Amino acid sequence: MIKKFKNTLSFIDKLLSRFRRLFVNGFTAFFLLIIVIGVFSSIASLFESDEIETKDKILYLEPKGVIVDKSITRDDPFDGFEIFGGSTNQIELENILKVIDSAGKDDNLKAIYLDVDGLRAYYTSALKIADALFQAREGGKEIIAYTSGLGTTGYLLASQANEVILERDSYGSVRPFGFSRVRQYQKDFFDNIKINVNVYAAGDYKSGPEGYTRNNMSETDKLAWLEFVTPVWEKYKHKMEAGRGFESGKIQYIGDNYHLLVTENGGSENETALAIGLVDKLMSKQEIRNYLIEKYGKDDSEEEDEEEKETENEEKKDKDELEKKEYERPDGISIKEYLSTLKEEDISSKKKRAQMKNKIAVIHVEGAIVTGNIGFNTAGSGGIVKNINKARDDKNVKGIVLRVNSPGGDVYASSVITNALEEFQSTGRPVITSMGDIAASGGVWVTTTSEEIWAEETTLTGSIGVYSIIQDISPLEKWAGFNNDGVSMTKAGDIYDLSRGMNEELNKQFRQNTENFYKNFVTKVANNRNMDFSEVLKFAGGRIWRGDTALELGLVDKLGSLDDAIDSMASKLELEDYKVFSYNSEVEFDDYLSSLEDLLPIELQVFLKEFNGLKKMFLSKKDRYVVAYCFDCGFGRFE
Repeated sequence: MIKKFKNTLSFIDKLLSRFRRLFVNGFTAFFLLIIVIGVFSSIASLFESDEIETKDKILYLEPKGVIVDKSITRDDPFDGFEIFGGSTNQIELENILKVIDSAGKDDNLKAIYLDVDGLRAYYTSALKIADALFQAREGGKEIIAYTSGLGTTGYLLASQANEVILERDSYGSVRPFGFSRVRQYQKDFFDNIKINVNVYAAGDYKSGPEGYTRNNMSETDKLAWLEFVTPVWEKYKHKMEAGRGFESGKIQYIGDNYHLLVTENGGSENETALAIGLVDKLMSKQEIRNYLIEKYGKDDSEEEDEEEKETENEEKKDKDELEKKEYERPDGISIKEYLSTLKEEDISSKKKRAQMKNKIAVIHVEGAIVTGNIGFNTAGSGGIVKNINKARDDKNVKGIVLRVNSPGGDVYASSVITNALEEFQSTGRPVITSMGDIAASGGVWVTTTSEEIWAEETTLTGSIGVYSIIQDISPLEKWAGFNNDGVSMTKAGDIYDLSRGMNEELNKQFRQNTENFYKNFVTKVANNRNMDFSEVLKFAGGRIWRGDTALELGLVDKLGSLDDAIDSMASKLELEDYKVFSYNSEVEFDDYLSSLEDLLPIELQVFLKEFNGLKKMFLSKKDRYVVAYCFDCGFGRFE
């Protein structure tokens, strides 16, 4: 019997081994085939013209992804192969603004076709893109926006077009309802499953851990949130109303009475959007295609090619090809293609040499601050320090502009970054900070060595506070019948053993530790801002502030863009000819394999990338108890 059992196991093991070999060999062969195809495609492309024609074309402005300051590149052998979803879904703000600005002045382009259904952007970036679209339109460039449904930020952008056309049969409709902030409060849940969540928060407004300690939103959280976001909403409304030619107050009226307006229009949201002027037309995809052809025509050579193909392949056409033809649009050019036509300004060799001797490095801190490498929506301190050290070792780098777009994160990782910045500054070279959409909590911590701090008017900053969370599952274990007990050679061995539950000695230590980190944080800000500790305490406490309010409080020095901060650095260094550059951050292929969520819908990607940063903070096996993170800053809280 035992022999038969062993033989059966041996047979299964051999079968699995063969299957593994077959799978590995098959995948390797497929992988090599992909590489070979890629090599031949690259060789073939060498014989093709790189010239991209823009004359009488439509710019199809259809960005899909998340607006970032600096995209993360990756060692991707599948890039360009549709089957693997080559795009990282990152769109650099500078690039999209450059495209819109140039297209608005380009007489070669007939029009701009705008589709922002797949775009995600925070408020500051969105306002900049809206301004660029409005300027292009005011300059005489016709913009037609087409959508299957938009929320507040998407409609802000679409409303800058000459025409907004909604897909007739879409379920999404257009809903510019403003910003809301709803989160899940889990106190009762943890009580019910007998898990004690020990929260140590320093700062009355530090609302991050409230999900564990409350069943509803605190009054301090409501106050801080509303004071921050109300003026931003006013800006959004003003721009939407200006774009659509509405009287002041109409967007607010629509948001407050939308349910009544839909009822008046028979329950159809799309018909309501048309009736109240949010959109100009309702069209199917076939109708928008015909509408564009009617307005702008099709490329003559393309029509001739199509006639030849129809003659040659008339009998071979199948249903799919016929359906594809239905959606063909007037000849156009994509964002990527158009960007490739925008060449840098030609400068003399002498000027180039002068620029290479005077460089300003832009160091990006983008995403949740954690230890390790830079990744998607992750400001890895290891990678950032590596870039700072490269700048330190390059004698031609005269200064660093620290570009922060981060809700904060791990206190230790933030400290590692400031330590590297201090070492750079010890060489006599300055650091200036430029805050983007968000520079909160740990995103403020990393600015505390800067000689000068710039913020945008609508930057979300502040949140100067820290907290730590320790979950104690011992009550659940006891309830389930698991009991931990034993002996230790020292009293500390017993105190620091959380398997037997939280104890008063350890509870006191964690509380003191969090308070000490908070005092250190406030002290850093006070020293950097040349303020008394007590002055900083007044606007600390974990409270969020807008950039304009932060200027009034003295938390930042000036309001302006990244370019303004760079100009300030050049002026400080008295540089006339200089080169501005940033270090590329590459994700290795191993890390890329774990990021195949790019194949998922954009909304789910954003959630997973946000979660990725949080996971590294809270689910790491290392002892990382104290964080400076702003939970008010996620995408979902601004839709």
